[in-house]
Amino acid sequence: MYIFLGQSEASGAAIVAAARSQIGLPYIFGGGDIHGKTKGGFDCSGLSLYAVFKGTGKTLAHGATSQANDSRCHHVPFAQHQPGDLLFYGSPGNYYHVVIVSGPNTVIHAPKEGDHVKEAHVWSGHTNFVARCW
Repeated sequence: MYIFLGQSEASGAAIVAAARSQIGLPYIFGGGDIHGKTKGGFDCSGLSLYAVFKGTGKTLAHGATSQANDSRCHHVPFAQHQPGDLLFYGSPGNYYHVVIVSGPNTVIHAPKEGDHVKEAHVWSGHTNFVARCW
């Protein structure tokens, strides 16, 4: 059963809670969709699309660049990021990683092959774009 949230009920906290519930699952390239893990785990954009869907009912594409360009999300200056926002690494048109803000200096992400979904510190100096989808 899925509960679709209205805009007023959607929140960054709900996005974080959905992401946090997946901590410990393995990184799997191409893994994750709106229903949860696929192929046994998540990649970075699979985790973010799952968490955003669970927190807002919005379905994002699988892929960091596609998510950064989604018209249902809007740009937020890095200094104003909040839990539930998505941080993108790379350059416009070629983002290679997306993470979910979980606190002032922490994120939840599926980092790389051989690793697992975890909460970690923000990679300072590398963030190129912040989007709010809630």
